[in-house]
Amino acid sequence: MTDTQLAKLTISELAPRIRAGEVSPVEVTEAALAMADRLQPTINSFITILHDEARRQAREAEEALARGDYRGPLHGIPIGIKDNIATGGIRTTVGSKVLADHVPEEDAHVVRLCKDAGAIVLGKENLEEFAAGPTSINAHYGAVHNPWNLDHVAGGSSGGGGANAAACVTFASLGTDLGGSVRGPGSYCGIVGLKQTFGRVSQRGLLVTSFNGDHIGPLTRSVEDSALVLQAMAGYDPLEPSTVPVLVPDFTADLEKGVKGLKMGIPSNYYFDLLDPEVEQTVRRAIAALEELGAEPVEVSIASLRYHGAMRFSFMADSMVAHEPYLKSNREDYGPTVLYRTLGGQFVLGTHYAKALKVQRLLKEEHARVLQQVDFIVTPTMPNPAHRIDQETLRIGDVEQPVRGPGSGIVSRCTQPSNATGFPAISVPCGFSGAGLPIGLQIIGRPFDESTLFRVGRAYEAVSPARGRRPALVDQG
Repeated sequence: MTDTQLAKLTISELAPRIRAGEVSPVEVTEAALAMADRLQPTINSFITILHDEARRQAREAEEALARGDYRGPLHGIPIGIKDNIATGGIRTTVGSKVLADHVPEEDAHVVRLCKDAGAIVLGKENLEEFAAGPTSINAHYGAVHNPWNLDHVAGGSSGGGGANAAACVTFASLGTDLGGSVRGPGSYCGIVGLKQTFGRVSQRGLLVTSFNGDHIGPLTRSVEDSALVLQAMAGYDPLEPSTVPVLVPDFTADLEKGVKGLKMGIPSNYYFDLLDPEVEQTVRRAIAALEELGAEPVEVSIASLRYHGAMRFSFMADSMVAHEPYLKSNREDYGPTVLYRTLGGQFVLGTHYAKALKVQRLLKEEHARVLQQVDFIVTPTMPNPAHRIDQETLRIGDVEQPVRGPGSGIVSRCTQPSNATGFPAISVPCGFSGAGLPIGLQIIGRPFDESTLFRVGRAYEAVSPARGRRPALVDQG
């Protein structure tokens, strides 16, 4: 098996071969490093590639197997870590010149859990500076390029992870999602992006984050792989107060149950209001496919979404507080887009913040009521296929807005509500635009019911026109 053939396998395909000794963690890691070195000049998905460290971890994983110490399906699997998630003794820049030399003393909780499960850290992945934007066009480390079309963005802020998983460099990547920053790259890069329930996974070790609504979630090439990675990451962390001490189920247990008999909520407002026509057509076809598989369609309305824009006040204020020490000491090291986006937070009043929290409560309550009527909700993930890197604005219908910096909320308008509610949401590839760019279907579920999202996503994945497709550059070179 060539390096490329090996790299194209999913975790669920590769793990049994590693366990059986048909392929070794060292072989897999060397294949992943070869892909990383070949594609890094093209897609610019890493800030730091950890050649020596990855090889050391691979040897340890191989030695553990020889002792009979198999740690599960992530054993010997190379993964990427977004560069705003702490890695002990390894530079963690948050994509900014401000923290260019920052080296954490210890791993983030999720990194430790993945290592304990046998995963191998291939490198630290490129992102939008301070994870503050939907493009991963980084002023300091360069733009991440979409593997499906190098002139287009990979999405943000976890663009490096999205590009790596799509280009078969990493078998999974850990990203972060405050307004859609895992699901967006998932949609734009044609892979699976999961934002699990807020409180399901520890944020300890996530740098310069919001205090309300940020998540660390996996980017993978299949729904089953997403379930396997969440299995390794999930659980109560007594040192992280946002985590909730709830049962962690076997997320793969219901994967093959299908959707027959499940009620599928289709929003009549907001989510389908501003869409590229190709996105709407593709998502509607995906919904029809779920109906053919046995899901019962139910029209739902979430009236409070009309006020969702108010949530920006809380995000802006949180961002200002998180950045305040760096703005005092390293203001000149900020890229202009993030600087101007952050400074607006100093003008948020207490009443604005309180109203944002009131809207958040309304959104949670109404989503909860709707999800008593249906088992899941289906929406587009992003309102458009990935736009060009050199594009300044995005027009959908009569609305034109910037795609970066202040006022760029149009790009993440379908993903942001699930950060406000904290409810789980997953993006699954559902097709391509006429230009060959991926489009994602978003599935939203009840709190701590990720199992239903995986069940629905797996059922749809089997009939999706995107199934098994990889960017052409994977096989080139």
